[in-house]
Amino acid sequence: MSNDRQKLPVIGPNVEESEETSCSPKAYVSNEEAFLLAEMRELREASLEVRRKLENAEGADRTALVSRLEELRTQRNEVARKRDHAFTRKMIMLGHLPPDFPVER
Repeated sequence: MSNDRQKLPVIGPNVEESEETSCSPKAYVSNEEAFLLAEMRELREASLEVRRKLENAEGADRTALVSRLEELRTQRNEVARKRDHAFTRKMIMLGHLPPDFPVER
């Protein structure tokens, strides 16, 4: 993984109850994020299936499975990048980031 990926902020439950917060302490995802997370889960399940098949594969089958696994990893990285951008757009929409904050970094 590259080190230039944007780190997503993590907000813990350590806010005192007497303090007022601008948003609920519960985690919410946008529809766009939910779609992308579901896609990431599907890619993970597909890669697990490929890995199971890879355990017993030999020769050309093994080469094809290794290639498929690499394709799935590439797809997953792209979806993760899109998910990061969706998170940034959500934070802009909620007012936690300025409207001119760069979505694509």
